[in-house]
Amino acid sequence: MSTTTAVEDLVISVYRLGQVRREIARHALAELGSQGFTALAIVHQHGPVRVSEIAERLGVDLSVASRQVSALAAAGFVRRDADEADRRASRLSVTDEGTRVLTESHRRMVDAFAAALSDWDAADVAALAAGLDRLREDFAERTPSSPTAAKEQPR
Repeated sequence: MSTTTAVEDLVISVYRLGQVRREIARHALAELGSQGFTALAIVHQHGPVRVSEIAERLGVDLSVASRQVSALAAAGFVRRDADEADRRASRLSVTDEGTRVLTESHRRMVDAFAAALSDWDAADVAALAAGLDRLREDFAERTPSSPTAAKEQPR
């Protein structure tokens, strides 16, 4: 098999991962949706943060991140505090309810993956995780159109 054919097969497999994402969103991320989960995870891991940092880490426009943050704030999952360095801006932190929802959503995702991968050896799961991490890092490093994708993403 040529490298081009192998890459084409990979692209088709990545397209098919959309089904996996939809299933995770349906079962594991009921309260948040996949983007809300990722935005909340960024605040949890790196907070307090500005909306602009969330946008950068997600690789989305500031307006998109702002809408996601507004939804998270309205749901009581994050709180806005004045930025000490710039009173016009705010910094976001996760609330206790946000931590609870994030933890529960993560648990449901782990359970969904554990069920789907129940016949896999631990070494195969670890190899898949390592391969996906490598793909994400190499893609971000070598694809000029995604300069923010190389940033550490939540797990």
